[in-house]
Amino acid sequence: MAERRYHDRRLGAEIISIVVGGCVVTDDPNVIITTTLGSCVAACVYDPVAAMGGMNHFLLPDAGGGALSASARYGSAAMEQLINRLLAVTGRRDRLRAKVFGGASVNGSRSDIGVRNVEFVMDYLATEGIPTVSWDVGGQVPRAVRFYPTTGRSQRRLIGEEAVRDIARSEASFMERLRHTAIEGEVELF
Repeated sequence: MAERRYHDRRLGAEIISIVVGGCVVTDDPNVIITTTLGSCVAACVYDPVAAMGGMNHFLLPDAGGGALSASARYGSAAMEQLINRLLAVTGRRDRLRAKVFGGASVNGSRSDIGVRNVEFVMDYLATEGIPTVSWDVGGQVPRAVRFYPTTGRSQRRLIGEEAVRDIARSEASFMERLRHTAIEGEVELF
């Protein structure tokens, strides 16, 4: 399951918390989308005129090896999914704006997945002509992110050292499962 929903009395809002492969788009002003990121990246894309937006959360830029994946755990599919969901309602690419979070180096690997993720998403948004109005990326500390999709407001909190090992372990475990899990579904290219 890529999302969990609950009501937060303190914030007076419905919280939708997403994990790797998650993608949520809404025009509900009472919704806040949240996630926690290590080397993963979350793109928050919104249309300020339509008061609608969404967030995705992906682990890798693409499936690698030249294969195209239908899974939103890969940035190439996650970005298409997020943008297409917004365009299906608004039809206005020219009004879309983006904020990008994550890409920390928390797993100690030499491949530096976080840097690759950040490079991918920034290049992707530039190619699509979607301005990136703010970002908080890189470093070595995980982040917790809140995104208010109807206004584009975002909040970021750095997570303490005690969470770094847990996030790195979780990402490593997810990477291992990816190696052994077949991807289901089809992709229609247009």
